[in-house]
Amino acid sequence: LFLSYNGYKRRVIGMEEKIKVNDQFKIVFSIVKEISEDNIPKATDYDISNEKFADLLEITQEAGLIKNVKINRNGLGKVYSLVNDRAKVTFEGLKYLHENSALMKTYKGLKEIKSWIPFIF
Repeated sequence: LFLSYNGYKRRVIGMEEKIKVNDQFKIVFSIVKEISEDNIPKATDYDISNEKFADLLEITQEAGLIKNVKINRNGLGKVYSLVNDRAKVTFEGLKYLHENSALMKTYKGLKEIKSWIPFIF
């Protein structure tokens, strides 16, 4: 099964996007970095579904890297509300960015995300 986001097709198995672990790690890094620079990342920045984006925001928040993200799901677990415009990076998030300085050197921001995480485009 293929779904289309912003004109691009993505293989979806069992109605869930399959994104490689390394690419998920890069998205989490990007989320923390963008929030640290007072930007508000969105699912469309990464060309992924709101569901997958919410999952990645949740694990990032549960890891203690960011705070103040509100995600509401219905009884089936589907996202019906996602608010991250008040998100802040925690001290742990700053340490995470520092500890991943190799990624920091290659990350050029959301404008260059296509070349940094080629799977999404």
